[in-house]
Amino acid sequence: MRINVIWPLIVMGAVFLLSGGAFAQSNIYTFPGPDVDLGQSSRVRVVSGGHYIGGRGDTVYVLRQLGHTYCHKSTDGGKTFNSGVQVNSTAGAVNASLKVDTAGIVYVAYQDEFADIRFTKSTDGGQTFTPAIKVNDDTIPQTGQEKPAIAVNNKGQIFIAWRDQRTDPGQPHKAVFATASYNGGLTFTSNIQVNDSTQPMGGGIDIGVDSSCRVYVAWDPYSGPLFMSRSDDSANTFYLRTAVSDGVLYPSIAVSTMSIGVIWEDVRIVNDIFQQTLRFSVSSDLGQMFSSSIVVDSSGQPQNPSLAWANNIFYTAWRATHRRTPGGPYFDHIWFSYSRDSGQTFVPFVDAIPDDTNFVVHESPSIWVNETEKVFVAWIDSRWDPFDQSLWHLFVSVGTPHPAKGDLNFDGIINMVDIVLELNTVFLGEPFPAPPHRADGNCDGQVTPADMVILLNRWYRDIPFPCD
Repeated sequence: MRINVIWPLIVMGAVFLLSGGAFAQSNIYTFPGPDVDLGQSSRVRVVSGGHYIGGRGDTVYVLRQLGHTYCHKSTDGGKTFNSGVQVNSTAGAVNASLKVDTAGIVYVAYQDEFADIRFTKSTDGGQTFTPAIKVNDDTIPQTGQEKPAIAVNNKGQIFIAWRDQRTDPGQPHKAVFATASYNGGLTFTSNIQVNDSTQPMGGGIDIGVDSSCRVYVAWDPYSGPLFMSRSDDSANTFYLRTAVSDGVLYPSIAVSTMSIGVIWEDVRIVNDIFQQTLRFSVSSDLGQMFSSSIVVDSSGQPQNPSLAWANNIFYTAWRATHRRTPGGPYFDHIWFSYSRDSGQTFVPFVDAIPDDTNFVVHESPSIWVNETEKVFVAWIDSRWDPFDQSLWHLFVSVGTPHPAKGDLNFDGIINMVDIVLELNTVFLGEPFPAPPHRADGNCDGQVTPADMVILLNRWYRDIPFPCD
């Protein structure tokens, strides 16, 4: 009976859906500011994979390096941060990579001043970090281990990959090595080479892991296409290698429950013309094949991409030079976009830097997204003194979707289309494009007729949601 009563509304909503209103391509995020200055930072052009910010809920951690590496913490959703805690227990620390697991443990891999890869973690909310341990097992001192990338899974296992020169000391060609810990970082497995001598390592590297302990390493060779290597035995062996795309630099990877996304700075010569674009590709079969790449940004010399996955959405931030408004001046800023259709398309990008309108350089963005779709972007820039690169600072800004609660189709408004989508969910069990929490009007963890009433009151009577 209930389905019959709401059927006219479902049919009415179908008209909206077929007209395209439910799937309008627009970016509903804004970065209102102010951005937060965490202090002076060394200029690091590319951190492996672009992952040095993370957290849980409104607790955010971000790494800053200035001789040492410091971890700054926010407990108010990125509005304020503490003064930072030193992460490294060794002499020097650069190129640090960070991940936070579902229990709130903070994991960090970094490169010390003796060209070794180190691991440390914090189990007390970033107040202290364990003494760092060396994870590379070579016996040749200072052979050029650098730029580690770190991943953790839902079992507390830790995986680290890095660039390594032990196979050819003193030469520009490097290898990709990886290791794992199955006891929370107390010990690490013997290092395993991910590539081989026929495909030496070139520039960027990143690592990800899924819920079934499959480990994925994306890396770009000294020459040739971007590769993805997969391990099915928790990084003991990497038997599968798949070419993702050609003409690539500095990949960033995000692993979801169903797919593996890779974004990169794409450099190639087409008809004797140099092209530099930002491209994305996705695999839905555990990395065996990747889709034809799509262009996320085709101008402005995009660089340094960082990719994240949350709420069934791929999110990305990168550096490029664009106009904020049509006809306005060009800014070398950090830009933001996302894909809500599993990487088939990305919405038009927006500026992730709310405050700085100076014509200065911004570099090395890192992106993280929490469970309620708040976007956190970190970067370094020279706004305080464009002529003195020693005075770069680290900044963080926060982006939010408008609206979020009740907007089930990502078009930035609440209307009949959202009503129909929620009706179909409540009474017919149909999915909708947005993350599930948007339909949970009373925040009780489930979608019921009570949420339907709340959404109707929000639309017809403009009564605010009881929670958000």
